[in-house]
Amino acid sequence: MDKTSRRDGTARWRRTGAGADPTPEPEPTAVEPEPEPDPDPDPEAPSSPPDPDPAPSAPTGSADAQAAPPVELVLEGPGIDPTGASVSTTAVLAWFAAVPAGSTVIVRGGDVIAVDATIRIDRRVHLRGRGELRFVGGVEAAPALKLIVSGSSVTGVRVSYAGPPASSTGERNTGISIWASEVLIDGVIVDGFQNGIAVQPSGEFEGVVISACHVLNIVGSGGGRGSASSAGEDRGDGITVWGARSAIVGNIVSAAPGTDARVGIHAENLPDYAVDPGSWADSMVAIEGNVVTGPFRRSIAVEGMAHTVVTGNTVSDATWWGLAVIDTRSVALVANTVRWTRTTDDDQGSAWGPKRCPVMIYRDAQGTVVSGNVIEIRGVAAAGIMAQAATPPRGSTTVIGAVDALITENVVRIAGGTCPIGIALDRTRQPVVSGNRVAVTLASGSVGGVVSYLAEDAVVSDNSITGAATSNGFGVLHQGAGSIVVMGNRIDRIRVAVAVSNCTGGATIIGNTGRECEYGLDTFGTTGHSVVQGNRWETTNTAHANAQPNTSYLSTRHMGLARPYGGRSGDILVGNGRLWVNDQGTWRSTTLS
Repeated sequence: MDKTSRRDGTARWRRTGAGADPTPEPEPTAVEPEPEPDPDPDPEAPSSPPDPDPAPSAPTGSADAQAAPPVELVLEGPGIDPTGASVSTTAVLAWFAAVPAGSTVIVRGGDVIAVDATIRIDRRVHLRGRGELRFVGGVEAAPALKLIVSGSSVTGVRVSYAGPPASSTGERNTGISIWASEVLIDGVIVDGFQNGIAVQPSGEFEGVVISACHVLNIVGSGGGRGSASSAGEDRGDGITVWGARSAIVGNIVSAAPGTDARVGIHAENLPDYAVDPGSWADSMVAIEGNVVTGPFRRSIAVEGMAHTVVTGNTVSDATWWGLAVIDTRSVALVANTVRWTRTTDDDQGSAWGPKRCPVMIYRDAQGTVVSGNVIEIRGVAAAGIMAQAATPPRGSTTVIGAVDALITENVVRIAGGTCPIGIALDRTRQPVVSGNRVAVTLASGSVGGVVSYLAEDAVVSDNSITGAATSNGFGVLHQGAGSIVVMGNRIDRIRVAVAVSNCTGGATIIGNTGRECEYGLDTFGTTGHSVVQGNRWETTNTAHANAQPNTSYLSTRHMGLARPYGGRSGDILVGNGRLWVNDQGTWRSTTLS
């Protein structure tokens, strides 16, 4: 192997073919043959072959440099200052223009290379190392690294921004911008940008993996606390994927303190930009094992996507929603932890009027599973989990709610904060709320453990609901015409255990237990044929208030001593040593010996 002096700036090439070594100017410098300090092997290449490289623009050096076999090259040479004291843009851009396709480019540990323009990587390159690319200007409205060829990767490098404030209009200030498929970003530190790592919405790019990265100090463009501005909803994301068949795994993402950033991790579809989307359009994204902190409006959001899973993530400090699904299909939020710390003053983006809560199922989300999540309320939340109906984004005035939501085995616990509603269902269809453990505080009015407003065919079963006091609130509250099944719930320390109001579709209320409640059941205005059976009400007042003529009773226990209301002729109630019989609309009782 021919080795030339490092001092004179000529290259050391690692190659297997014969022939004279090319000598572009300024040249990439080959890595030293000795082992590197970091013994970790390079990540494996994607299993599927990358797309053919497009013809790159002519490099500064000779044409032979582009035809050279793959090599390992250190980013150094004339005009490149490894201390960061001077800006090395001209030399760095010329250096990258001379790199052969398929090469490994190394930014050495300890090196800091300052630049003030986008580094455009227009051929398949593996960029790695423990050094830093520091962008000191020139990218306020542009990406720092721009990858435009499939099969490229970036590993271990630190990419930082120390320039003027990012632009709030036009193109985004982005650390790593991906315009290709089958790209790997692994173990990278991206610090101080408006957008951290982003797959661009100019095509249906697929097969992107973003793993084990630190995306730090994201700076949003919103107005912050107290602002009535609607700004901030088009930029300010930590990691963004527009496209399909991608994975975001094991990353740490943070927003800069005092900022108003948009989304920590964001996956969204491409209705206006998709180009030949292929078999997996807007689908199949995994968001797993990430940690997201800081004042993002949404810590993790999935919008318009299908067949996406959000699992094993830990999020904290969101000002709108901790986890959110918006107009999605077949998306699962499973085994995540949400630490809710929002204060009353955290009103970022108030012009949009969000209902602020740890988990949001928004608008036309279909087939959503919210299961096994732990929500710890340390701040002020409107609800623990909410399904909110809204009008579509493009002109229609029809309000649309979620369909086929399964909300099961989640924990909503109070840790010093306030949360008046555990789980809220707003105009949802066929929701199932089952096996959740919910605590609520400061319950008053139409609020409580599980609140269903104009839902259709709802099932609320086997939940454990604990209130703050018996003076106000509801354990389970259903308002509206749609039918509901309320079964097997345990409700403690709340004014009304179960309330079904103005329900014409009929209610099935079976096997529930209310303890330390003032009222057991209230069916005000519920005219649909209903069944009340086998409930246990330990109440200080009437066990069943506002019972209606179409309600059938079978052995409703522990009714208390007050005379029942409503019911139908032939109904029989037994409890507290008394037998009640409805005789032609009149309740008559006798003491049992």
